[in-house]
Amino acid sequence: MRNKYFLGFLIFMACLPFACNEGRKENTNGKAPLVISDEQSEIKPVVNIYIENSGSMDGYVNGDTEFKQAIFGYLGKIKMSGFTDTLNLFYINSLILPQGTVIKDSNAVIMQDFVQKLNPATFKSKGGNLGISDIANVIKTVLSETQQNEIAILVTDGIFSPGKANAADYLSIQQTGIAVSVDEYLDKYPNTAVIVYQLSSNFKGIFYNKADAKISINEQRPYYMYIFGDAKYLSDLRKKAPDNDFKGGGIKNVFSIVSGSQPVKYFINPSIGKFKKSKKETKTTIEDLKKDSHTGKVKFAVNVDFSGLLLDEDYLLNSNNYENNSKYDLEIKPSTTKGKGYTHTLNFSSDKVSKGDVVVRLKIVLPAWVGDANDDDGSTASEGKTYGIKYQIDGIFDAFTFDNKYYTEIKINIK
Repeated sequence: MRNKYFLGFLIFMACLPFACNEGRKENTNGKAPLVISDEQSEIKPVVNIYIENSGSMDGYVNGDTEFKQAIFGYLGKIKMSGFTDTLNLFYINSLILPQGTVIKDSNAVIMQDFVQKLNPATFKSKGGNLGISDIANVIKTVLSETQQNEIAILVTDGIFSPGKANAADYLSIQQTGIAVSVDEYLDKYPNTAVIVYQLSSNFKGIFYNKADAKISINEQRPYYMYIFGDAKYLSDLRKKAPDNDFKGGGIKNVFSIVSGSQPVKYFINPSIGKFKKSKKETKTTIEDLKKDSHTGKVKFAVNVDFSGLLLDEDYLLNSNNYENNSKYDLEIKPSTTKGKGYTHTLNFSSDKVSKGDVVVRLKIVLPAWVGDANDDDGSTASEGKTYGIKYQIDGIFDAFTFDNKYYTEIKINIK
């Protein structure tokens, strides 16, 4: 089992006064069953979208906001792309509140009605505990309802609102609670991946600080979309509903993660460098490597397919995200052979030949924006920041990196 956490802590977490989900079981029948496509033998995933309707979310749905534009645009893209035949709509706070299902070949009236009715009055009328946002428990609840062949999309402001409890005392508990929930889910579904989008919207309403004090604001505020599901499904989702197609101001930042030790396709590029290819191991072994007569440099390159790792271009092109055990300098560039199934080229160079194994590992690291977006104070609405968001994403990161710190490894032998 992946989970290495103490049973006593799990019991403690379960008994937190604001971490109980008394409404989950009776709401499971609000989810439509899995639908198998008539055109394809494979099963299309069911998509379940949960929009947090706690009181702190009211400002995002007050009028015609970028929040509404982004949600409607994204759901529309998912439906029109044919990615799924079943789209279940929910609100979530202390309870899961079913809001309807959009199925294959149906019109978009249910979905449009769902988005148009996103407003403070509707949020309040749907019930649940609107005054407390326990993000760790919300994520735990969403994952407990997400089965194989399903994708869960959670839309939230990411603000932890503990009511009368001291928020600062619970930030680390939130992080560990999220780590435990994600770790348990990975035990069941080891191919799970997670994408976190940071978006932004005009917000007009009440901002609740860490002490639950009310502050009236009218400004841009960040919010977040958490997506959980099988890595292959999430990869397909990003192709059919691309990041750059988001409405309402677009995506500001992305964090994505898959389990470590993923095998990737790679081979030595025969057109770069002066060497002989091994007859037995043509993809991974170089023989008789020499300096280039024009540049005086020793060089070779490896074509790699990183497409299954769900990582954005900035991450993959940053050499600081790679561990290189060799004496060769490493430069990463977009591949010119993308049509042949390779996304990037790893270029190696040196002043002299060094024989032996060249091992490159792609590290699992948190992007810098996570720390930049975190508000450590929480006493007011800090521009572009969210109180405690780092702890939430750290919890996901901890679960995925407990046993492995690398996405993948590439090994080339130079004889």
